[in-house]
Amino acid sequence: MPYVIWQTRPGPDRATYFYTMYLFDNAFSYLKMGYASAMAWIQLLIILALTGLVFLVSRRMVHYRGT
Repeated sequence: MPYVIWQTRPGPDRATYFYTMYLFDNAFSYLKMGYASAMAWIQLLIILALTGLVFLVSRRMVHYRGT
């Protein structure tokens, strides 16, 4: 979906140009594989950190419904 939005109407000042699309362009359009690989590792670390945070918060915020 973001790729279709970007190809049809990019919006003002690349408003719909997402990080993953920038990563893809660096890897396959500009052939900067090392830079794109570093970007992918950073994205993975951010996703892992956010996933861990969600697990910690969901463990503490459990609500059991009484019967």
